[in-house]
Amino acid sequence: MEMNRKSQIGVIGLGTMGSAIVETLVRNEFVVTAFEPVSPKILLPPIGANQAPTLPSLVAELEPPRKILLMVKAGSGVDEIINQLTGYLEKGDIIIDGGNSHFSDTERRVSALKRLGLGYIGAGISGGEQGALSGASIMVGGPKECFKAVREFLEAIAAADDKKIYCKHFGSGGVGHFIKMVHNGIEYGLLQAIGEAYLLLNQGLRLNHVDCASVFDDWQQGALNSYLIGITAEILKKEEESGDHLIAFIDDSADQTGTGRWMVNEAMNLGIPVPSIYEAVAARSLSGNQKERREIVKIGWEDSSNLHSTIKEIQCGLIATFWCCLAQGFALLSAGMKSYGWPKKEDEIAEVWLHGCIIRSGFLNTINQSYIKNPNLNHLFSCSDIGKYLNKELQGLRNAVSSAIRAGLPVPTMASAINYVDALKSERLWTALIQAQRDYFGAHTYRRIDREGSFHTHWAEGRG
Repeated sequence: MEMNRKSQIGVIGLGTMGSAIVETLVRNEFVVTAFEPVSPKILLPPIGANQAPTLPSLVAELEPPRKILLMVKAGSGVDEIINQLTGYLEKGDIIIDGGNSHFSDTERRVSALKRLGLGYIGAGISGGEQGALSGASIMVGGPKECFKAVREFLEAIAAADDKKIYCKHFGSGGVGHFIKMVHNGIEYGLLQAIGEAYLLLNQGLRLNHVDCASVFDDWQQGALNSYLIGITAEILKKEEESGDHLIAFIDDSADQTGTGRWMVNEAMNLGIPVPSIYEAVAARSLSGNQKERREIVKIGWEDSSNLHSTIKEIQCGLIATFWCCLAQGFALLSAGMKSYGWPKKEDEIAEVWLHGCIIRSGFLNTINQSYIKNPNLNHLFSCSDIGKYLNKELQGLRNAVSSAIRAGLPVPTMASAINYVDALKSERLWTALIQAQRDYFGAHTYRRIDREGSFHTHWAEGRG
């Protein structure tokens, strides 16, 4: 590398993802300078990249207009880096946030930096370390002209095949990080559903880890073909030197980054039901309450019965729950696009998730085609093809969930899935009674199905 040549892009943050991205950029023959703000003596850039000892030296190494990719922990740390950078940058320079920032923070930063003459891009990057090395799914938001200026760098780290590069610009502001937030929420739901299926196989049907892995291998060959099912089979096969399976020794208190909670909160704000995602988030929180769990386990609980279900029913239940998690996610995407004025691009979102990202699966092909055929699709389950796919799995889901409940095995996301579908396909819900109750104690009024207007009844006086 010519040491006197200015770098084409700077990267701040050399954690797992940042380091992998730098390696990929160098492999694609870009001149890169990297800066690690927290542990510069420990986290060194990959071979072929320059290392800047300070932020000012990083900026000085970049050719104008400068492009800087932030790969730092979301939150106040991003603002701190930006505040420091703005003292050294010039009009026309562009910052790319490739971390898991909340979309509202990205919206704020886009506006603030625009006033300074600086460009700001929010890029949701999915795929983990392997994706950063071999091709990630990238969801971009921000000014279109800024995307054009940094497109070559983002496409260099994106997944690609013979026809497409899985990096797309979805609109202004924080839309890229909004889409990534929903992606991560769906991921929570899918992981929880897989965990519940494993619980039913292992604790319900008493399959050992080798047999469980074989089941997931079989499922990977059919409708459940996906990245997450594939890695689950690999995980269940992993042995220690002793010959014991590693999974048996992993603590069951599950961590979370917070993006699942963000999705649930945003869904509540926009009035979109995402019960399966909520249950997945709640299950992780419950898993962390280990002190309470240990105390409660000691109580003499009534013995549960055996699981009276089959591998096929559990498979059907998992397929149906996958559909519910995806449908809830896309319902929130549609609501977000409408609420925040972003272009409707559900088909392109499904497409960009086909390769590189954590939730990639065959389901997304069907979703992509459904939105291409009907861009104004109100809900995935109103698509006749998807409705047919889902309908044939519902009895298996129903049987698996009811058997799990009788056996005392918790399956919150699967249970929420069947309730979600049953509620959606019901012509009349219990909520008519709730409206009457609200009117009774709070005079909130109600609407009628036989005439227009709002009505209030003096309920305690008999006939209305």
